[in-house]
This record gives sequence, structure tokens and C-alpha cells, in this order.
Amino acid sequence: MQKIIVLLLACFFVEVSHAAPAGQPTMAVLPFQLSPVVGTTNIGEVVITRTLAEREFSNQLIQFLAKSRKFNMLTRTQIDKVIAENRLTESYWAEPGQMEIMGRLLVADYLVTGVINRLEVSAVRQNIGITGEVLPRLVATFKSQFQIIESSTGKIVLADQVIQKIRFDEVRREIPALERRYWTAADYKDLLFTKAATEVGTAILAGIYPIKVIKVSSTGVILNRGKGVGLEVGKRCLVVNQGAAIVDVDTGESLGGDEEQVGIIEVTSVQRKITKAKIISGLGRIKYGDICKLQATIRQASEPAYPRVTPGW
Repeated sequence: MQKIIVLLLACFFVEVSHAAPAGQPTMAVLPFQLSPVVGTTNIGEVVITRTLAEREFSNQLIQFLAKSRKFNMLTRTQIDKVIAENRLTESYWAEPGQMEIMGRLLVADYLVTGVINRLEVSAVRQNIGITGEVLPRLVATFKSQFQIIESSTGKIVLADQVIQKIRFDEVRREIPALERRYWTAADYKDLLFTKAATEVGTAILAGIYPIKVIKVSSTGVILNRGKGVGLEVGKRCLVVNQGAAIVDVDTGESLGGDEEQVGIIEVTSVQRKITKAKIISGLGRIKYGDICKLQATIRQASEPAYPRVTPGW
């Protein structure tokens, strides 16, 4: 009987060890608040209310960060439950000094909080007779300021802002016409928040766990980041060597390292957990552990699946 109990306990601990990677920090994304100066906006017939904007963006950001596999992410349900049980309001935990309390209540190593202080959308619908499409000429601007707080100390480890602008012509280049043919205004709404969350999530990851080179060959490299977190085939990264740490003489705080650009790589394959890239420049200089910074990709307009009959569309 004792042997059976020992075997069952051993199996239990093996299962737990596989389910929760050791040392992986826990992160909670608190609901981003829409600035009072931002009013209700629309994408076609879809009304983007204050509640929708705050919840939609926060949920998208949680999903993005979860895909990075760098954090144990608390779900929206878990966070809402803690806030409700402790009778906290968003204005309460946003006050100075309250983040440490929220961190302890949520048992989270990091808290992400922020504000959406610009959300503007304009769309002019255009009917394309030859394809049957109804294409809103969409221009959307999303601006968010955010910060990451270390729960144990209340220290802000990263503070930044992201401005995401989506233009109709960019959407047309990225998404094939046959796929967009059946899109509704809700699909454009989803795209806006997905892109905005990707920008903020990429900035958060770069501030805590930047993309790094984990293997170098004669022609390419392997990176420690996989699908769903900003890396796509064709995207280029600037590769830098962090160099020796620089410490503030007054506070003893680490200010990072003196970065040196060592090369450029281009993504060729994105897998579930890793990404492969070819070396564009810097062969022989790129080393294990070097940091990779995503660069903006200029996309070439592809030929549509239907003949052009009107210049400019």
C-alpha cells in the first residue's frame, strides 16, 4: 500500500513539474482604462464603447503575452474575481502605492497597467462592383501609455507608449482580396485591437525578455521566440550585442549595456517555439545571446486576384 502511495505521489509531482515551468514569473494585465477625453467611436455599424475598448484590448494583450511562453498569465476571470472579492475599483488600485496590494492579492510577480489615451477611427465605405466587395477605407489611430510594475517592490521596471496607425492600403496589402471579400466592420475592429495589442505586447517582451539568438550557423540563426508574438516570415531584425553592464554611480541601478550593432537577419521560418532566420549582414559577428530588435517591414503591393479597371484601387 505504501509503495502505491509513493508511486502516485511521484506521478503527481512529475505532472506538476511539466505543467508549470520552474522560475517562470506570473503576470497580471489589469484592465486598460480609456481616457475620459476619448469619446465613443464607430467602425461601420460596430460601436466601440468604453467597456468594449478596455476589455477587448486587455484580453488581446493577455493572449499575446501568453503565446510568448515567458510568463504564467492570469486570466481576466481570475483578476475580476480578486477585484470583486476585495471590493476594489479601478480608481482604487490605480492610486499610488496600491499596486503592491494588487500584486499580493493576485500573487503576481509583474503587473501591467495602462491607459488608452487616443482612439480615433474614420471609414468611408466604397463598393467595388467587379468583386462585390464593400471596402471601408479605414484609417484608425490607437495610442496607449503603459507601465510594468514589479509587485514585490512597487518599482516601475518599464514605462513606454505605443502609437498604432492602420491605413486601408496597408490592410489590402496584408490580407488577400478573397479573404476580405466577406469581412464585416467587426473584422476590422478585431484587426485594430489585435495590431495594437501586438505592438504593446512586443514592447513589453522587449523590455523584460527581448528576442535573443540561441544558435548560430554559417548561414543563419535560431531565435528563442515562436508563433503568435510578432515574428513573421520576411520580417527583419537588427542584431545587437549588449556589452558590459552599465551601473548608475548614485543608485547602483543597472542601466543596461552599451549596445553595438553586429548584423541584420531576416525571418525565414516561424515555428511553435522557435524562429529561423538567415543572416543578411554580420556573418561571423553575430553570437549566441545577442539581442534582436524587430524592424518595420516595407511590404510591396501584390497584384490583386481580379483585373484593375480603375486606377488607384
